[in-house]
Amino acid sequence: MKQLYKFSAFTLAACLSLTLVSCEQEDQKGNNNTVLLGLIGFMEAGKTCETPGATLTIGTPVEICNPAGGAGVHFVIHDLSNAFSHSVVFSGGYKSKDYALNAPTAGNVLVNNFNAFQFWMYDGRSTSGSPASAIRYEPNYAATSAVRVNTGLTASELPIAVVTDAQCDTFGGIAATCKANKNGGEKKTFCLDVTQTTTGASRITLWLDGKNGANCNVKSSLTAENAVVHKLPTDFSNNQSPLDTRNFYLAAGAAGSNSGSVSFGKITVSTETAIK
Repeated sequence: MKQLYKFSAFTLAACLSLTLVSCEQEDQKGNNNTVLLGLIGFMEAGKTCETPGATLTIGTPVEICNPAGGAGVHFVIHDLSNAFSHSVVFSGGYKSKDYALNAPTAGNVLVNNFNAFQFWMYDGRSTSGSPASAIRYEPNYAATSAVRVNTGLTASELPIAVVTDAQCDTFGGIAATCKANKNGGEKKTFCLDVTQTTTGASRITLWLDGKNGANCNVKSSLTAENAVVHKLPTDFSNNQSPLDTRNFYLAAGAAGSNSGSVSFGKITVSTETAIK
């Protein structure tokens, strides 16, 4: 009986020891999982950043954030609103924001000495009667060779205010053209891929949220086929240089008869492009 008791006691102690070891291992495993999940969360958080919404001061570019985990290559400009009749420019590549809002010349090219690009939207209804928007990619020291790619977006697809016939009538000979473009799109959301390169130009792809099935909040919905503009590096044959910097800006400039203001909801930036 004593032998049986000793054996039972030993067995019970051994089982308790194994249980405690098992629990310690599970606790350690749980701690390791917590640390791993925390690290993954930190790494994922480093892939994105957000520039808070603001009303732009005319002529003063806002610098867009860069994620902690690397250069921004995908941008979503939320709820952009351009009140009558400013120009709005999203740009990249400049060495300082002082150069990020350069007015185009009569030849519609940029005037600076940087490898840079712009996505610009010009209301134009108080000057020519028609709005315009385009992507421009400029080679260093060769502004006359800049590539301009019109987006083809209509007035109602651009983030410009609705104007009245009475407002258009004040513009004289362009009144009829202004009236044909009076129904602006108010607020619009755009998203862009601007790839990072060490040699050669960037791929630049632009989407308008809601057009051709593009949803700027769902990257998987963004394709080359439903983009407004999709330009490969080889399309910029006049310039095979990368952007000078990965600095990006949003700016508003005066154009014609201006009123109101330019604002945006927020700009989200990611280190991962929509098109892989």
